[in-house]
Amino acid sequence: MHQPTPIAAAFESCDPGCAHAVKTAVDRLGSLTTYVDQLAGKFPLKDNPGLRSQMRRAAIDSLSFAACAFEAVSPRDHRDLMLRTIGALGELDTFARLGAQSGAVTPTEVNHVALLVQLADHSVRLSLEEYSTALAGAA
Repeated sequence: MHQPTPIAAAFESCDPGCAHAVKTAVDRLGSLTTYVDQLAGKFPLKDNPGLRSQMRRAAIDSLSFAACAFEAVSPRDHRDLMLRTIGALGELDTFARLGAQSGAVTPTEVNHVALLVQLADHSVRLSLEEYSTALAGAA
């Protein structure tokens, strides 16, 4: 029989606020990844393959690190993966700003990416805090 990981067990037992924080974080990361993917197909970013791939990688990393965090075996692994999520969001913001300087991304697109990154970052940090509280309560 499959035993849930400690992280998954804590998630199942956490209060509705924690569950909402996790869902919000994943939803926002998904929206950000979708937006970056759409942006990557538009000119002039489409003609800048290095920057395009770095932006897509950072967006996908942020979502995949968060997904892996919720399947982590130990609280330490969960925390490390969530911190990697935050790092990937910072990379994406940096690459978007570099794209604006090179003219590959419009100022409006950079502002939109920056807003989505801020919202996702806030949600991930809140989720991490709520999860840590739930884990401490389960112990």
